[in-house]
Amino acid sequence: MTGIENMIGEWMEWLFIVRGRKVRGVEQYAKIVRSFFVWMEQKKPDVPFESVDMGDVEDWMRALFYDMGNVSNRSRASKLSALRSFFGWLQYSNRRADNPAKQIPTPRIQQSLPQKFSTEELRLIFAAPDKAKIMGLRDLAILMTLYASGPRVSELCNLDMNHIHDSGGVIRLHFVDTKGGKDRTITIAERPAKVLREWMAARAAIKAETKAVFLSLAGQRYSRLSAKRAQDILDKYARKSGVGDADVFIHKLRSTYASDLYDSGHDQCPRCGHKIHHVDLLMVQLALGHSDPKTTMPYIAISERHLKKTRIPNSRFKEIEEG
Repeated sequence: MTGIENMIGEWMEWLFIVRGRKVRGVEQYAKIVRSFFVWMEQKKPDVPFESVDMGDVEDWMRALFYDMGNVSNRSRASKLSALRSFFGWLQYSNRRADNPAKQIPTPRIQQSLPQKFSTEELRLIFAAPDKAKIMGLRDLAILMTLYASGPRVSELCNLDMNHIHDSGGVIRLHFVDTKGGKDRTITIAERPAKVLREWMAARAAIKAETKAVFLSLAGQRYSRLSAKRAQDILDKYARKSGVGDADVFIHKLRSTYASDLYDSGHDQCPRCGHKIHHVDLLMVQLALGHSDPKTTMPYIAISERHLKKTRIPNSRFKEIEEG
């Protein structure tokens, strides 16, 4: 495995430097490739990497499903993508003549609509933290920021103090080094801005080595909030408010933000017919940091504004019934 490990290291370096991939994604890809070669060593001991063929990769995909519990097509598609990338790099660097994973079909991923919180669920969750306590204030600021600006959980955790731009009314959040390498700035309204401002005042009094906006307050050493801890916070208040945690997850706040942002726009004035406060697909796409509008469309599909357009008007039924 020493030779393989050296190549994985070179491949990771190439992904960082040439392809500009993020650390977390590259490390996950490397973990998958290592697990493949551990499996190969058990199946065919001492077989060189040049001898790995398409049949071996197909056997691994079957083993993932039957023996390793990877029944999710999305999970296996991700693992196949990692293997394709590694063998593609071996081909690119002239270490192999072919890519044995290239011709294997990607497991079909079933597309499903995102979920969103109802108005009542949001009301209950936001009412649950105790603002009189510093941890409650932090938690409310986290929950409101997630809903008011729709970041990915990693983007929320990566917010630093200098990424917050406070005009005294609204607050602008600058999300940097995001998925796909695209920075973006989001404005949050006065009400969530007030809560975030209160937390920022409390945060300024905390002496911590990190510049993170949101801190883990457990123990005496303050550190940057982790994605898992952020999910735990949402779970905690969902249970406390009676919402339950069966369908509670951070990304649900992001999809609620996207849907509600689109709903905040109006197609036209009911009196004069002119467009007012126009919010379209492109605006939501930019706010979410998506590269492809197809990724944004499912969030639009669950918005009330869109769903209203899916109904046939009563006038049509009247025309059918009355002739």
